[in-house]
Amino acid sequence: MPRTRPSPARRALVRPLLSLAIACATLLALPDAVCAQPAGAPATAAAATAPSRLDEILQRGTLRVGTTGDYRPFTFRVGTSETFVGLDVALAGELARALGVKLQLVPTTWPTLMNDFSAGRFDIAMGGVSVTLERQKKAFFSIPYVRDGKTPIVRCEDAAKYQTVGQIDRPEVRVIVNPGGTNERFARANVPRAKLAVWPDNVTIFDRIVAREADVMITDAIEARLQQRLHPKLCAVHPETPFDFSEKAVLLPRDVALKAFVDQWLHQAMESGTFAQMNEQWLAYPWGLEPLRRLIDARLLLANDVAQYKWSHDLPIDDPLREQEIVDGLAKEAAELGLPKAWAEGFFRAQIEASKTVQRELFAGWEVFKRGPFPDAPDLATVTRPKIDQVNADLMHALAENYPVLTDSKQRHAVNWALRPMEADAISEKAVSQAIAPLMR
Repeated sequence: MPRTRPSPARRALVRPLLSLAIACATLLALPDAVCAQPAGAPATAAAATAPSRLDEILQRGTLRVGTTGDYRPFTFRVGTSETFVGLDVALAGELARALGVKLQLVPTTWPTLMNDFSAGRFDIAMGGVSVTLERQKKAFFSIPYVRDGKTPIVRCEDAAKYQTVGQIDRPEVRVIVNPGGTNERFARANVPRAKLAVWPDNVTIFDRIVAREADVMITDAIEARLQQRLHPKLCAVHPETPFDFSEKAVLLPRDVALKAFVDQWLHQAMESGTFAQMNEQWLAYPWGLEPLRRLIDARLLLANDVAQYKWSHDLPIDDPLREQEIVDGLAKEAAELGLPKAWAEGFFRAQIEASKTVQRELFAGWEVFKRGPFPDAPDLATVTRPKIDQVNADLMHALAENYPVLTDSKQRHAVNWALRPMEADAISEKAVSQAIAPLMR
């Protein structure tokens, strides 16, 4: 009979999975006691009494999931907070609910992933973990849920120059990689003649290409597609035909019962369409708002330095002339960037009022405790205000880049989600709400 070729969308999701009997034939690490017994044969005493990791998780009431927080759309840590978002973070939550336990996310890194896993810091790992034979030596993998492969991402103007491995594997080409994962291993194995730079932060690594500090990064096609949306100057090179083949799966301990549960849970999520729906949701998530969130947060955190200086020099919190000067200058810049003047003015007035809210709350506390001056408070004119001016300028550009998303009524909920939490919440949740209020309308 002729074979029907599946659609690209169908091929991107790995189709159902193997039964435990097939797993016994293919996963060498499965215990002989599990695979060798004939159907209906009594279990050995050890197999019958040995607790499984699944039992441990159920008894503990918590599923500990290791995740790196630096690989969008799978996992992303919001600033320095304990909040993680992404496809695999959402999947981990669904898995915990299916188990009837709480979810505990445990931060890890790509260089330390397997050591942390072997040390028992978490039960499983999720976050765009690629299936590799090296990892398979120490662990099980669930059935795969994403099919992928390595592809270059470059400045759009250079896309034609870096189509093949041979074009990249040259001494004058500057390749940049994040450490410890499959991206670094692929680059070292396949483009050894290129000038290789290791950048420790997988969140800002793509900015290095935009800044012309590097020429190429070779990463998974799904990430390359996402990053070209977040960086208009970057283009993913033939992501539909990557250099190799890889799959994403859940990294599991060598526990047959837990693997069987996770496999069945994934199988049902994929067959029901739940996984496809979640995948589309996180690909469409407004990841580009993260720089805007960080800048709003940074401006609010500077209010502490402003307050300390004003308190120490008996200066009033309100400074109408300075405030109007800021708003007038930014309104002019907004017009140059194509932003509505009134909209931009409203946003920056909200930032000023939020900063003053922080200052008033700090003043109130210092008054109660009869606080003296702060001898180490940064100078307002020469240190803090220049920092605020720079943040204002960066904020204006972040607003311009995200204006279509910020004014899309269908994205309102996602925008609200993407802008929280902030470090400044610990100082004043009221001020944070004031600062983001103009973006919620």
